[in-house]
Amino acid sequence: MNHLILGAFYDTVNKSVGPTLMWVFFFLMIIELIYVMAKYVGSDDNK
Repeated sequence: MNHLILGAFYDTVNKSVGPTLMWVFFFLMIIELIYVMAKYVGSDDNK
């Protein structure tokens, strides 16, 4: 299964740049959302 995923990613990078950029920005957005949620939900401000 891992070989299939890596092969599909390799074909995507070679054949088109658009989906690759979409996945890169998608993963960056997920990381950013996790960071923001950890920052604001995990804060101990008692205002």
